[in-house]
Order: sequence, then structure tokens, then C-alpha cells
Amino acid sequence: MLLRRRRSRSELPQLAEEEVYARSYGERSDEVTNVKRREPEEPEPEQAPRLSDRSIRDAFRSRLERRDDT
Repeated sequence: MLLRRRRSRSELPQLAEEEVYARSYGERSDEVTNVKRREPEEPEPEQAPRLSDRSIRDAFRSRLERRDDT
């Protein structure tokens, strides 16, 4: 059975807190602007055209007439 040996890591230099912060965040600059993300606006739902009782009745009659024709 062959076991692999881990490579020994070279010791990393100790860093001060200021150096760690500088490496993580870098320097602040006025050239950078933070932008807030906006939620996408939802389009208004399309409203069905208003139907009067008369138009519904006429549509129903025309469907009945078409059904009788076949």
C-alpha cells in the first residue's frame, strides 16, 4: 500500500492586524461608488376588457349559432 506524504508547508510570516486589513480591503478611494440594487419593477397585469351583459349575451348567441351550423 502506497501512502502519499503531504508536502511540508513553509512557515508563513506573521502579519499584524493592520497588514491583514490592508490585504483584505485595500485602501479606500473616492473613485469607488457603492450602488444599491433595485428590485425589478413588475409590469402591471393586463386587464381584460370590460364586458357588458349585452356583449356577453351576443357572444353566447353567436357561439350557439355557430354550433348549430356544424
